[in-house]
Amino acid sequence: MKKVDISSNLNSRIKLFADWLNNGGVKTIWSNNLLEDLIKVKFNSDGNVDESTVSSVVRAALLAYEGTQLTPPAYSTEFMTEYETTLQKELFFEQVNIDSIEDFEEIFKEHKNSSKILYRGVSEAKWRIYSSLQRYWINEKIYIKGIDYKSFVEKIVLNAKKQQGNILENFFRKNGISPNNDIAVLSFLQHYGCPTPLVDWSNSFMNSLYFATENMSESKDEVREIEKYFSVYYIEEEKLISTSLVSVVEKGIFEMQQYVKKDVIRNGENEGIHETEMNKFFSNERLELATKMLHQNSLIEHITKIERLMTFPLTYFSDINEETDIQFSLNNSMNIINQQGVFIWNSDPFKPIEQVGNEQYGEKGDVIYRFSKCYNINKKLANYIREKIKKEGIDENYIYPNPKLIAKKSFEETIVSC
Repeated sequence: MKKVDISSNLNSRIKLFADWLNNGGVKTIWSNNLLEDLIKVKFNSDGNVDESTVSSVVRAALLAYEGTQLTPPAYSTEFMTEYETTLQKELFFEQVNIDSIEDFEEIFKEHKNSSKILYRGVSEAKWRIYSSLQRYWINEKIYIKGIDYKSFVEKIVLNAKKQQGNILENFFRKNGISPNNDIAVLSFLQHYGCPTPLVDWSNSFMNSLYFATENMSESKDEVREIEKYFSVYYIEEEKLISTSLVSVVEKGIFEMQQYVKKDVIRNGENEGIHETEMNKFFSNERLELATKMLHQNSLIEHITKIERLMTFPLTYFSDINEETDIQFSLNNSMNIINQQGVFIWNSDPFKPIEQVGNEQYGEKGDVIYRFSKCYNINKKLANYIREKIKKEGIDENYIYPNPKLIAKKSFEETIVSC
């Protein structure tokens, strides 16, 4: 297991520069002196560069290219950007490279049964974390039509509830879910292929491995170093508490308690009960419970409206946390149950999550902010990993439950057992 080397030593600079040269960079070099000096660079038997063979011209070129990788990918509203190197990616993520089965087994053992950690698996380490709607918005150039992003998302929700005789709205009501909960609607749409501002994460490390290797293309020898890896991102839930929608609802409930208490005392006095007696009966726990009964659902409906969600650059929500009774009705499909799905909301139409996070939380004294931790796993391990998680029961039928298949198999297995 190897932490990504971001040290500015000559060997790391040579490796970084060689990666660029071997993938088209050499065609852009106009200096014959530099080309001649590059040819003269030699390596010792231990694989390290012989510093005496590295000229000042080569050293200057190494420093210049390294400088280009110490800044984020260029921001653009016209196309999605990618990481050129793991050095550039290190600006946003704390990374470890996994290149052997032994290294993978070590992290598998550590994370297999972990809880309260969010994971996201992607098939290319170079990709930035965009939502599905961002990808559509940018690639299809929707923004040039003069359409407002917030209005576009609101229309998605509105149109979803009108389809097929308002079936989604009726389905929600029949199952005790408010159709006015925009997050519940977006969650449903997300799991059936509709682009939304939600970014899927999972509380399961094995699920994230499935998503990362599901449609992964094999690496070719001539690609850049970063293209030899896929990634699993992970972040402790406690790091997201400050951006959690649950914390917003809890704050609202706390603020409402004073008004509920005033109403209770006033009603008690109208019935001839003194305020001191009411205070004895209404402990803080009972007051909180009463406030939740009266206002929790309306608060959730209020906060989950698109117009208010757009005021949060990033926010996180799930219905998996057993330590709270605040639920956002996200468990409205079989997919999200087995996938142990949770969501991070990104309100920006163009910036990936890690860039928004960096801008929102990055400047805090001398603390270096990175959005999450990341395993860059060598694609050569993909087949091994697929077989590994399949033995653990993580396959297509588990990740994407099929009601028809469940019905069919239950009957077939019953017949066989008779």
